[in-house]
Amino acid sequence: MGGNPSKAEPTSKGREPDFTRFKARVDHVKIGGLGRTQDDYVQRAARHLFNARNFQEVIIETANVKDELLRLGIYKNLRIKIDTSKGKEATEYGYSVAFEGDELTRITGSVGVEVGQNDGAATTELVTPNIFGRGEKLSLNYSHSYVRNSVLNLRFTKPYLHTAVGDYDPETSITLFKNSSPSPWSKYRTEDTGMLLDFSFSLPALNFSNSLQYELGIKELFAMDKQTPFFVREHNGPKLVSTFRYIGQFEGRDDNVFPSSGAFVKGTMELIGSRLSQTGIVRQDVHAELNVPLFLGLSMQLCGRVGLTMYDRKKETLPINQLFFPGGPQTLRGFEIAGACPRRDGVAAGCQSYWATGLHLWAPLPFNQYFGGFGNLFRTHAFYNLGTCDSFTTDKLRSTAGVGIAFRMGQKARIEFNYCQPLSYEAGDRVVKGFQFGIGYEFL
Repeated sequence: MGGNPSKAEPTSKGREPDFTRFKARVDHVKIGGLGRTQDDYVQRAARHLFNARNFQEVIIETANVKDELLRLGIYKNLRIKIDTSKGKEATEYGYSVAFEGDELTRITGSVGVEVGQNDGAATTELVTPNIFGRGEKLSLNYSHSYVRNSVLNLRFTKPYLHTAVGDYDPETSITLFKNSSPSPWSKYRTEDTGMLLDFSFSLPALNFSNSLQYELGIKELFAMDKQTPFFVREHNGPKLVSTFRYIGQFEGRDDNVFPSSGAFVKGTMELIGSRLSQTGIVRQDVHAELNVPLFLGLSMQLCGRVGLTMYDRKKETLPINQLFFPGGPQTLRGFEIAGACPRRDGVAAGCQSYWATGLHLWAPLPFNQYFGGFGNLFRTHAFYNLGTCDSFTTDKLRSTAGVGIAFRMGQKARIEFNYCQPLSYEAGDRVVKGFQFGIGYEFL
């Protein structure tokens, strides 16, 4: 029927055939291997296949549909078969496309490792996917980290990818959680128990994602030991906390770990109160990044981060766990974690505002081509970090210069091993002169 793409010959040695020369359209699409999944949940995924006008477009759209079906979270694996259309309804250039796969089992599980900010955690998860046939998921997750953070979550997720607004990835979820995390720099520990409601969606044309959240729970602070000072102990005890939160993120980089071009912006805004109808604390945090390619594999990176907490003294007191604690390999290198903020009674007292920036010159390893693909996991950089707290001026500046090497861990995290030379700091700051190790997914 029409031209046969399988008989196309390359026009020259090493050149692929041009499948756009062959007229084609899709007459039939079959999505098989489904048992408990509702038909309307998968039908929308194949809608663009019927717009193909040549065989090249059929191949491209088929691959896109496969990715879309896997994204629905219902298949364990998926196979594709493209054949000429047969039967009474077959057209002259018609093809039929069949997707066959195996649905995920009723219960799945995983055990793995997650990377946090200067921390690593062992995680285990049990999931019941596609509960009601439209991608609904119930998951139970537990993680315990190297620094003794523990997280226990029970989460129900409902996507809306099959609806008219499916292109915007809308999703709702409700989470019951119990978290415990120590803050050794201020000698207290926090335990959170509560519920989180979340509605998220994206704007693909703008590479922008949004999350609207409401959190209600009990936050309780504990003294870590007998040396915990009184100004920290006065925040101890359980408190009802109601939080409205918005998270917006623009992702325009060419790579999450070692970007060489593009920009990234992430902002978080929280309205916090001790009553459902009263919010007396506003907390904002913004991280921005700009990458510019240079020459010979070099790239320039400029990062910035700003945090601000405001509160109404008539409505709320400001607990210590709502303050900022700048310092450490993810913020101001050359300082210990929480080592670049005011101190009181021998511990970090935190700050209500801070700003910090970083300038980097990134480069591949010397003679990188001789290491094969392994060499692409490494980058070297020279950096300069600058920032201060409780002021948006240049008073009481902290700054550090240095060089280091970074190693990629997967698609989101990296390890840094830097030699740091603090250039300016305040009395009482905890500085790191020499080598500093850092691991995480968001660096300054």
